[in-house]
Amino acid sequence: MIGEFFSMLFGTVIFFPFIVTFIILIIYRKMGRPPVSVLGQAADMTTPLLFLSVYFLSLTIFGKGAGFYMILVSVLIVIAYTIFERTRVKEFQIFRLLRKTWRLYFLVLTSAYVVLFFVGTISKIIAYTR
Repeated sequence: MIGEFFSMLFGTVIFFPFIVTFIILIIYRKMGRPPVSVLGQAADMTTPLLFLSVYFLSLTIFGKGAGFYMILVSVLIVIAYTIFERTRVKEFQIFRLLRKTWRLYFLVLTSAYVVLFFVGTISKIIAYTR
């Protein structure tokens, strides 16, 4: 019984990771902090769930996961962003670079999630109507 509950909770959070973002924003709002100041923290906490969500959505839609491609794109993003930051900024700070790339991952994964969600929904509708 409890195992089924946690399984359903885990599945819901993985396939709808923005629930976590909204819960974090609501909690911080109740604590009196403005949502603009905690939006970055909420995005930081949602990014690992987006990695899992995009992987499982691609696995569900295409029958195989895109884990290798996700890791490849992530490494290429951090390399490109490191080169860009190194040439632009005089004082190179690794923590700042990692925070910026982590938030860039959030944006890239959010767009991938939206695209995969709509592609999966449309493809399943087409498959059921045949």
